[in-house]
Amino acid sequence: MERIDLSTWARRPHYEFFRGFERPFFDVATRIDLTPLVELTRRSTLRLFPSLLHSVCVAANATDALRLRLDDEGVVRVAQVTPSFTVMSDRGTFNYATAPFTDDLARFSRELGEHADRSRNLPELFLGDDHRLDLVYITSMPWLDFQSISHAFSGQPLDSAPRIAWGKVVEVEPGRHEATFQLTVHHALADGRDAAIFFEQLNTRIQALADLPG
Repeated sequence: MERIDLSTWARRPHYEFFRGFERPFFDVATRIDLTPLVELTRRSTLRLFPSLLHSVCVAANATDALRLRLDDEGVVRVAQVTPSFTVMSDRGTFNYATAPFTDDLARFSRELGEHADRSRNLPELFLGDDHRLDLVYITSMPWLDFQSISHAFSGQPLDSAPRIAWGKVVEVEPGRHEATFQLTVHHALADGRDAAIFFEQLNTRIQALADLPG
């Protein structure tokens, strides 16, 4: 983890302006072409959710602003993000799970499944990793092709983890699949350009999956 020197940080005026807002987060949503990812899951044993989540983490790690967090002393940059994601239980409710990120998609997918299985049917809501600064909060709604989504916020002054959500993957024309993705980020740490960089990185990563062997 790297401490940001606020005295030389170009974003310091924006950081000081936005950090005291009651709701300092802003949201950007866009459609993403998922065709290469869907085709990869069809020709391999990889599943859709872990493959999507891996691509999201690759894009987040490649976007500097999404690795910035607030702490008691100012701003830090984490080495890489860790996904905190929702999993459905057998009772029809959800729980939270976290899983370590690794560049290897197959390994990430396997370990993600193991962590999800451990959290899925816990009798109480799992919040044990919320103190970590490297988290990115992930929500998927595979039942609904939404256009935007809002999130619950704790109101904690140091809450600065990005939120990333996506909806149902739909076939918009034969052989072509899309979904809406929404990014929610703290305005003291990121601007619209940073959101655009994240979505560009996500699109680049997903399109590169067309070259992966099955």
